[in-house]
Amino acid sequence: MFSIVGKIKDVLIAILAILLPVLYILGRNDGGLKAKTDTLADDLDAQNKVSDFYKAMAEDAEDFNPTNRSDLTDRLRRTGL
Repeated sequence: MFSIVGKIKDVLIAILAILLPVLYILGRNDGGLKAKTDTLADDLDAQNKVSDFYKAMAEDAEDFNPTNRSDLTDRLRRTGL
């Protein structure tokens, strides 16, 4: 009564039904690792920016020694705060 094509379709559907949860779990694990890696990369980038900022602040503090009011206003006009 059932043809061979119908049996093949039933087997394929059963195999896909069994593999779907496995693929879902593997996808979630890989997605979690990717999200964690992206978060760590963003944190590292933020730390590098902060360290570069403080390094520039330290270098700038060593270079500038205002002796009068006009030195300070000139520096503020050139570089800002």
